[in-house]
Amino acid sequence: MTLSPGSESTTSLGHYGLIAGVFDELGISDLIDTLLPKKSGHTLPYSTVLKAMCINGLGFTERRLYLFPAFFENLPTERLLGEGVLPEHLNDDVFGRTLDKIHEYGATELFNHIILQAMKHIPINPRLGGFQKSLLQPLDIKCSFS
Repeated sequence: MTLSPGSESTTSLGHYGLIAGVFDELGISDLIDTLLPKKSGHTLPYSTVLKAMCINGLGFTERRLYLFPAFFENLPTERLLGEGVLPEHLNDDVFGRTLDKIHEYGATELFNHIILQAMKHIPINPRLGGFQKSLLQPLDIKCSFS
């Protein structure tokens, strides 16, 4: 691949790359795709939209639903959310449909499934109360962006 002068550009992942990487490494996307399958006609699967919501929610900014597209304008969405995902795909209709689907499925039920999925990958003993000794040990989570 040959680049012409001035054609290079960089975009910062910031801490969003960590959020996206852990989301994928814990298998949360696959779980959500299983529990909330994509309907025909939708551009993005619910798992991608939920990952975008997590990135936005952990972005330390207050954004209303209709402002989500502006949040993702300067972020490398294809790198964070998957190939072909563009900021214009992340609009309030997409987020609204996803929230409706989560409500229909049951938010608590979905959350419980996600927690159980995460616990398969993170060595936390659920029987320990209060202080979690296992949290003091380094975790072996490998994240890769290809």
